Amino acid sequence: MTRSFNATVYLTILAVWLLSLITPTVALPAIPILPYNAPNPKRDAGRTTVVAGLNNWNCRPSAAHPRAIVLVHATLLTEESWHPLVAPALVKNGYCVFALTYGRQPGVPFFGAVNHLESSAREVGDFVNKVLAATNTTQVDMVGHSQGGILGRYWMKYMDGAGKVYRMVGISAITHGTLLSGIVLLGEITGLIKPAEPLVDAFCAGCYDMIRDSDFMKKLNAGGDTTPGVIHSYIATRYDEVITPYQSTFSFAPSVTNTLVQDLCAVSVPEHLLMIGSKVVMRWILNQLDPPNARTANCLSVFDWY
Repeated sequence: MTRSFNATVYLTILAVWLLSLITPTVALPAIPILPYNAPNPKRDAGRTTVVAGLNNWNCRPSAAHPRAIVLVHATLLTEESWHPLVAPALVKNGYCVFALTYGRQPGVPFFGAVNHLESSAREVGDFVNKVLAATNTTQVDMVGHSQGGILGRYWMKYMDGAGKVYRMVGISAITHGTLLSGIVLLGEITGLIKPAEPLVDAFCAGCYDMIRDSDFMKKLNAGGDTTPGVIHSYIATRYDEVITPYQSTFSFAPSVTNTLVQDLCAVSVPEHLLMIGSKVVMRWILNQLDPPNARTANCLSVFDWY
């Protein structure tokens, strides 16, 4: 049910964006943007997650896994997107695992990661600082899906995150922005992409930040698309309908690991959302986090039990 709901949400947003490109622009009131530390009912209530071991603030990293893992979800999603597979698999493998819901916007219930990306990056950074303090460590490993795969880089580059991340693992990360299956190009060609921005901002103030060549993406990648001293790994799917072209997920800087899911298992066909529900991808994630104990990620990975 969760996968079907998430796919429906993304298709709905794509439809809204398409309509926005052909709908006359209307005057809208200024949209108040939540500050990075805006109230988050789920977070502030101190709720215990339904995934045993996730957000256990008493967890202490072990010698085998000396850094906590921070999971950063995708646009429109929330912390709960990690619950079906990734979070329990990491906990089972002995990691201290933490996740947050970030980027909420006034008047937009249910959805996370819709605020401006700079604000979301600060919110994610504040959460990482909290994890570091709780675990008494100096670095974390970050695993990010889509938008979640770039916020840590921005935090390290422009805020107070320098030196606080050891490893960055991106799942269909929006490393170089997106053309959103041609919708962005259509808007540029017709000249309607800028007039439609107020309409899109009313629902997702950060969506335009993720367009290829946006001011945010230019600033993020200025001087290179990796962070010195951080180990970067990225995985993409040929069937990604959100990050297009799918190769824009990759960084071709030296020492970066770039992997296409279909090179691991030719019959694995996850699209953007289902990347975090793929056991082939899950095995790849575990291999990036713990290379000495890596096991081959291939079609047989679907039989792994977490």
